[in-house]
Amino acid sequence: MASVTNAASASPSGLKWFKVAEDGLDTGSGTWGVDRMIKNGGWVDFTLPSCVAPGQYLLRAEIIALHSASKQGGAQFYMGCAQLNVSGSGSKAGTTVSFPGAYSANDAGILVSIYNAQGQPKGNGSPYKIPGPAKLVC
Repeated sequence: MASVTNAASASPSGLKWFKVAEDGLDTGSGTWGVDRMIKNGGWVDFTLPSCVAPGQYLLRAEIIALHSASKQGGAQFYMGCAQLNVSGSGSKAGTTVSFPGAYSANDAGILVSIYNAQGQPKGNGSPYKIPGPAKLVC
C-alpha cells in the first residue's frame, strides 16, 4: 500500500509502498498461494492490519508467475491497483520500497527453480522467500 493525498487521482509513480499481506508456498501442504486463489475463484481475502494509519491509499496487488523463473528475466509480474480509504485509529506504515527498484533480477524469490530434476513441481519442505519488504505486523 502507498499513502496518497487523493486515491482517485493519484499516480503510482514515485510512491513508497509497504506490504500488508503476502501468500507464497505452504511448505506443509506444498500448495502455492496462486493455487489457493484459483480454488477460491480468483479471489484473495486478507485482513488489513488494524494499525495502518487512516487516510487514502493505493493498494498494489501482485502475482509473480515462477514457472520460467529458473532463468534470469523469466519471472512474470502481474499487478493491479485499487483505491482505499482507511479509517480507524492506527498510526503505522511498514517498511517502504519503490517500484521500480524494490526487486532485483537475482533476488531469491525472483530467480528460483520451482521444479525438481524430473520437471515436477517442488513443494513440501522447499522454502520460498517472498520478495519485497517484510509484511507490516501490528
